[in-house]
Amino acid sequence: MEQDSPQAPARPAYLLVTARVTDGAKMAAYARALAETGLYARHGGHYLFIGKAARPLEDWPEGTSIVCAHFPSRAAAEAFWFDAQYQDDVKPLRAGAGEFHVAIFEGQ
Repeated sequence: MEQDSPQAPARPAYLLVTARVTDGAKMAAYARALAETGLYARHGGHYLFIGKAARPLEDWPEGTSIVCAHFPSRAAAEAFWFDAQYQDDVKPLRAGAGEFHVAIFEGQ
């Protein structure tokens, strides 16, 4: 995949997380800590949606939730994800809280 070049305007990026939460208390502590840091806003991000499917259609895994966050660029999304405060202080709080899959997607 081609990275943003200095000549081309940055494309928006989306951080997508699928989750099957098994420990609601751990997940709540993680969510509180993440909100308190202001990390999403610091990197220009905001949530587009969080939750479970309103209507699962094709082979959607039961109990799976989605988090979709918008960032102004792939670089901003990566800066959020690799931020030392997130990696060292916040992300460890969700360890053992469930199964998570995370990826960054670029928009048009």
